[in-house]
Amino acid sequence: MTKEKANPQSPEEMVKAAQEAAVKAAMEQAQAMFGSIPGFQMPDGMQEHLMEQMGAGMPDMAAAQAQHEAMLKTAGVDPARVAQAGRQNMAYAQQMMQEMMGGALGEELSSSDAMAQMMDAFGSDGWTINRAGDGKLDAAQLRLLAFCAPMLVYNDENVDSIDCPEEDVESIRSTIESWWNVTDRESTLEIVKWLLEEGHHADADEALKELRKRGLAGISQEERDDEESKMGDVCLIAESMEENGWCPGGQMPGSVIAWDLVRVVNLGRWAYLCGYVNEDEMWQIMQVTADTALEYFSSWEEYGTSFVMGRGVWHGDPDDSETAYEIVSLLLEDSESPWKKSSFNISCKPGA
Repeated sequence: MTKEKANPQSPEEMVKAAQEAAVKAAMEQAQAMFGSIPGFQMPDGMQEHLMEQMGAGMPDMAAAQAQHEAMLKTAGVDPARVAQAGRQNMAYAQQMMQEMMGGALGEELSSSDAMAQMMDAFGSDGWTINRAGDGKLDAAQLRLLAFCAPMLVYNDENVDSIDCPEEDVESIRSTIESWWNVTDRESTLEIVKWLLEEGHHADADEALKELRKRGLAGISQEERDDEESKMGDVCLIAESMEENGWCPGGQMPGSVIAWDLVRVVNLGRWAYLCGYVNEDEMWQIMQVTADTALEYFSSWEEYGTSFVMGRGVWHGDPDDSETAYEIVSLLLEDSESPWKKSSFNISCKPGA
């Protein structure tokens, strides 16, 4: 059974595509509606009229948008970041049209300051660790949630809370059904079992075992090109990690299971928010995940390195590993990180 659908683009690809589409659409629409009239202005109410027409043609637009945003979160993409870039793209396109009609485009594009400002507009904020600070979770619960910390940072969520806005629950419900066919307790536990025992790490770990034994030079091009294995993706990400010094002590992780474990914890949380499992079952899912992590790793650093590689191997894209590395580095270094506040090895039960 297919567990997940096609992967979305990376945030960088989305920003670039949105920028190009916004400029092209704005230019074509201006030419079609108004012709080459210097200094034209869109008639009052035209934008609102177009939005009304779009809404009438797609009555479920709000629901579709909510589902799309939740699917981005599942993949580790911040919907707010993409939406902000989209708004900036449209504003930039409109300004660009107005300046072109006024003959100022060439002058503006020749300004290095203007170009720098435009580049700053497209996502230079970096990652942050958010906290609710409500004290609802005890130390053991915070530690279990910490195994999901990379995903929480990706999604710009609080690292010390299992809660989410009420309006997000329906989007979460739609997303986990679409991606994993999770609709109840039984299907939740089925996917939890799959992620723990197979997920995306099983095939990758087989390739990684050979890579660690034989080294990159020992893997033939034919093996890398074999579409039936993950060797090509594993070698690609391993080379990137070595070149960038992302492996502690130069040692490749023994498994990429952390990528799946992060998602198990998040799935347990989401299933609870959707009402598919009760709170005790949610914590049990997280506890099993933490216990599994202890079988493979001895520190947050090892866990994080596994996540970095697993994220890249999943997409077969070094850029995904780079983004994951940025987040893992933040979690390993920031004083507000749950990885700084919780021990990796202490295994006490929630509420104990």
